Amino acid sequence: MRPTPRILGLALLALLLSACASLRAPPPSTDGALDAASAYAAQSAREAELASQPSWRLVGRVAFANAGQSASAQIDWTQRGDAFLIELTAPVTGRSWRLEGDAGMAVLSGLDDGPRQGPDAEQLLLEATGWRLPVAQMPRWVRGARGAGPAQALLVGPDGLPESFAQQGWQLRFPDWLSGTPPLPRRVFASSGEASVRLVVSRWEPLP
Repeated sequence: MRPTPRILGLALLALLLSACASLRAPPPSTDGALDAASAYAAQSAREAELASQPSWRLVGRVAFANAGQSASAQIDWTQRGDAFLIELTAPVTGRSWRLEGDAGMAVLSGLDDGPRQGPDAEQLLLEATGWRLPVAQMPRWVRGARGAGPAQALLVGPDGLPESFAQQGWQLRFPDWLSGTPPLPRRVFASSGEASVRLVVSRWEPLP
């Protein structure tokens, strides 16, 4: 028995509906995060805006952990392009350290045996205190922007602000933000193996 035109028409309609369903965009993620293309577009636009404001200051608290040791300090960080000044003050003893320099040289003051200097600010601080602070990348990371080189696993929330990404062996998380133009992180968590940096910002200041 040959199929009637009506049956053929219904079969064709079913095939068309099936094809349309397969072409539909996947449903949005349950946590509200943007899809990959939208996330990278939003992050790139935000980073372009931040790049136009290269000078800033933050004040807050920082906690370091590395190799089973931990410490906390008040932090006052001034950044002008590649030049930085990072002042750390222990909350109980009041002892302070001052790390300043640029992309090619750094000086660490506040040590018992006098200032030390070297081309790598991160290594200089690590050798003197045992604290790991990725100084070269942190000026961008601390504002929720990717640093130099490829980044992985970028997750951007529905508000267009990054929630996390991985870069240079570090995992970055941004649990909450301070309002502003553009918004800037209130908390930044960075971890790499047994080392971690947890920063809580109380105040951001744009600098001329």
